[in-house]
Amino acid sequence: MRGFDIGMSAIRTHQRTLNTIGNNIANAATPGYHRQRVNLITRLPQVDGHHLVGTGVEVGSIERLYDSATEKAILQNVTQLGLVNAELDTSRNIETLFTPGDSSIHTNLSEFFGSLESVANSPEVPTVRNEFLKSSENLIYQFGRLNDDLEQQRHSVVSEVADTVALMNGLITDIAELNRNIRYARARKQEPNDLLDQRDAFVSQLAQWSDASIETMDDGREVLLLSGSTVSVGETTESLSAELDDDGELIVRVDGHARPLDVRSGQLGGLLQSVNETIPATQQRLSELVTTIVRSVDQQYATGLTDSGAYRVIKANRGVDAVNVPLVSSGLAFPINRGELTITVTGTDGQRTSHRVAIDPYADSLTDLATALDAISGVDALVDSQTGLLSVSAVGNQRIDFAGRVDDIPDLSSYTGTGEPEFSGFYVGAANDDWTVSVSGAGTVGVTDGLTATIRNSSGQVVGSMNIGSGYEAGTPIELGDGVSLQFGDGDVAATDTANVLVTADPDNSGILSALGLNSLFTGDKIDTFALVQDIVASPELLAISLTGYPGDASNMASLANLRDVRLAALSDRTFVEELADFTADTGLRVQQISNEKVQLEAYGERLNEDRQALSGVSADEEILKMMEVERAFQAAARFITSVDETMDVVMQIIQ
Repeated sequence: MRGFDIGMSAIRTHQRTLNTIGNNIANAATPGYHRQRVNLITRLPQVDGHHLVGTGVEVGSIERLYDSATEKAILQNVTQLGLVNAELDTSRNIETLFTPGDSSIHTNLSEFFGSLESVANSPEVPTVRNEFLKSSENLIYQFGRLNDDLEQQRHSVVSEVADTVALMNGLITDIAELNRNIRYARARKQEPNDLLDQRDAFVSQLAQWSDASIETMDDGREVLLLSGSTVSVGETTESLSAELDDDGELIVRVDGHARPLDVRSGQLGGLLQSVNETIPATQQRLSELVTTIVRSVDQQYATGLTDSGAYRVIKANRGVDAVNVPLVSSGLAFPINRGELTITVTGTDGQRTSHRVAIDPYADSLTDLATALDAISGVDALVDSQTGLLSVSAVGNQRIDFAGRVDDIPDLSSYTGTGEPEFSGFYVGAANDDWTVSVSGAGTVGVTDGLTATIRNSSGQVVGSMNIGSGYEAGTPIELGDGVSLQFGDGDVAATDTANVLVTADPDNSGILSALGLNSLFTGDKIDTFALVQDIVASPELLAISLTGYPGDASNMASLANLRDVRLAALSDRTFVEELADFTADTGLRVQQISNEKVQLEAYGERLNEDRQALSGVSADEEILKMMEVERAFQAAARFITSVDETMDVVMQIIQ
């Protein structure tokens, strides 16, 4: 009877082996399937007289061919590839927004400066002015549209995060269920190979979205780790949720846990990075560019004059949050520096008188600035405490401006002569200054020999000297340098006569004009609120095109056009055009870098899969050979049983 038992053990064992081989062949194309191998062992022998006689064969184990190091590397590769894919999608979308074209921001910026040049060359043509205003509107609109597109992209990614978290929660539930079934199988001394493959497939899907792995604890429990945190243990399931934290950043939290997941890899990590870093950084850089353009244009524009000259009223369109606190803390639209604001009052007789107001943003409030302006003869200044807006107006029929023109008649409070000095021209010096005119000797202008006038700057250095005695024709302008000329009228001068005049290179070296929007071209304080001043849109003749007030002068438009070539510290010493070009190039470079990284990861992933296939993959040819080998063993076992049966028949016949 022992022979039957030995034969049956062989049949049972080889049948199980055939089943395993059949399962391998059936799953040869199943993703994530690991080839299984039957390990045979000899059954325990039995005592037969003085001998230990074998009792056959049995299945020792059905082994899943699995290399943990390779599998872990594959999961890490999948996770990194998920991160790169998410980053690449975001970067490509951003690159598309900044691609140069006929209706791109590059074209709008070029048209804006081109239209400025056209106005500078043909200020008298209404069509040219209208085209400039249209190009200005298009430029601001295009910047706003880009920001809206980026914001829409960000909202889209936020929605994608929510969808991803929902899918991850489904996988976590499935993995928890498999953990329970695997534990039950092992408790019954069964090999849960197919269950392990299913779980590995779910973990692999999960790894596309975040770093995921199955770890075995010291007590034998198997735990799903997600981004380094315990998410699902054994039969229990924990859910993820996406929410905004106190800083407005999108985070993913395990329900019931105080600390969010530190998701830095996988597609989810890439999406969170897009929402919290990549897109906001792009928006910030875009905002800095348009803000710098608006601030620079408004700062220059504010010093201009209209076709009618100076103004009766200049109202701010950018307010502060608090009118009685230092300007630096008042909520100005743009930051300002310590400096001076030069305001010029033009009397009813046409005589200009300039005044300088010192501005310290760390000490002065908007109310202090208004008080200082209001103290100037011919100027009224008022602050609306509700809106935080400053209004500056001229008294009576006088006019005011921030053009910084040289006063035609200097301060003559220390001048007693009748041959008065008079300035003309436009100062082009490097810095604001205060010039003093003094006369050597006394006499009559154009008559007395050796009579000269000397002009010194605030440091006592001689700026220029001119003969106003014999040989000089009264009323003849003499150029002193830096664009300024001086002439003396008929009359006498005294040796003690002095006169002072302010020369202005920069009417506002503090930046207060653009910060408050005084006589500005644009309104608004950020990318989604910038717009053209509607009064100018409705009446293009209100454009502040001039710096001198002379008919046909459009030097302010020329100065605005020259801003195209100015390198600005706010743009890392680049021009507007260079910054936009670098911006665009950086988006393209990022796409290229991420694309190269993706190619490398895909190549590395292919190599890892080849390594796994070499160990865990199913070769149909090999399995068929094994099947034939087992089939022959099965047939031999069957033949053995037949032989035993025939032998027993013979024995029984003998007994009978």
